[in-house]
Amino acid sequence: MFALLIALQFSTSARAQEVPLGVSWGVGETLEHDSNLTRANNQSPYPVLSATSYITDLEGTLHETYGREDVSASVTIARVLYPVYSQYDITQQDIRGTLRSSLPLNTDAVLTVTRMSQMAHFSDLGSPIRDVIYHNELNASVDFPFTANWRGVLTGDDARTMNSASIFQTQDLDTTELDGGVRFQPSSGNHVDLLLRTVHGTYPNGAPSVFISPGYNDRGADLRADWTFTGASHLLGRAGYTERRNDDLFYLDTTSFPFQIRELSRNFSGPGFDLTYIWQITGASKISAYGSRAIGAAGDNNYLSAVTRTFRLAPAYQPSVMFALETYFEWSLRDYFSDVYAVVTGLAPGTTRRDNSHNAGISASWNPRRWLQVKLDLRHEQRDSTIASWVYTDSNVSLSLQCRF
Repeated sequence: MFALLIALQFSTSARAQEVPLGVSWGVGETLEHDSNLTRANNQSPYPVLSATSYITDLEGTLHETYGREDVSASVTIARVLYPVYSQYDITQQDIRGTLRSSLPLNTDAVLTVTRMSQMAHFSDLGSPIRDVIYHNELNASVDFPFTANWRGVLTGDDARTMNSASIFQTQDLDTTELDGGVRFQPSSGNHVDLLLRTVHGTYPNGAPSVFISPGYNDRGADLRADWTFTGASHLLGRAGYTERRNDDLFYLDTTSFPFQIRELSRNFSGPGFDLTYIWQITGASKISAYGSRAIGAAGDNNYLSAVTRTFRLAPAYQPSVMFALETYFEWSLRDYFSDVYAVVTGLAPGTTRRDNSHNAGISASWNPRRWLQVKLDLRHEQRDSTIASWVYTDSNVSLSLQCRF
């Protein structure tokens, strides 16, 4: 399946420097071939489908300042068509708007609205059913000074994730998050935050399984940093701890006779981090190293929990403004919480699932004109698993033409 990366990212700390003032727009056309659209194998209950797709995307950006207010917005709409498998045609979208306000007393406030949609990953769903995931989010934050280099930080976030396929709508998820803490921000513009976090999640259409509680509460703490050590060395990311508490549920164990009522605890806790280090080796070359440990939702299945460790190395070379070459190598290991996974999925008690993924890719872009870009992408991914039906291999090649004005 073509996973279209259509997010136009805006950093709330550096957005004004990255996005020029004014209005811009663009149009693009991509031809892509996917060797395994459904991420299946010979032991899967559904077939391996090799597919070619045509992607047309339109994008527009706005960035203006009005006194103390800074306004930015971006809209990207992509139409993905499969000539042979039209049942998977989709219109994807990424719509973002940000209002940044400089209030009196050196106080900054940011309000961000986001709406995104894209096809669910077939390997996460374990089904070839077309399911479009919609994500709506409202985020508000404020930071204010209380000493020379120290600021207070408050953030609120309300999000809803929805599934288009009726069979998966019980996985729809609403979350409300509150963060608060302190920020150390010297005159250099770097900053380090220490934040406490609380999250409440609910399934508005009912739990996706009789074994799943109708909601949960997360509590945690994060140390976040955005720090440039030198002109060639930059670190950003977070490290912290999460504790989840679900409503403990009882279920009927039919594996023994007489049947027994048992309690299934889905509570968990543990450390988590995601850190990116960027090293600008020369004016033309750089390397990015990324590492993460996530504890919680596994892929597109919000109700399945796992510990996922991911490591990524991405060298890049740009000898001129006309040509750029980027590569990446990624390894990911996902351990599902075995007792919960076996009961929820109906497998034999004690069944464990561990997925080991290896991904690599290379892309070359050529800019013969300031407004024109030609890009070639090659990607390969392979996932091994302790459960044979979840193993797959996929290769992907795409050629795109982008015009931006």
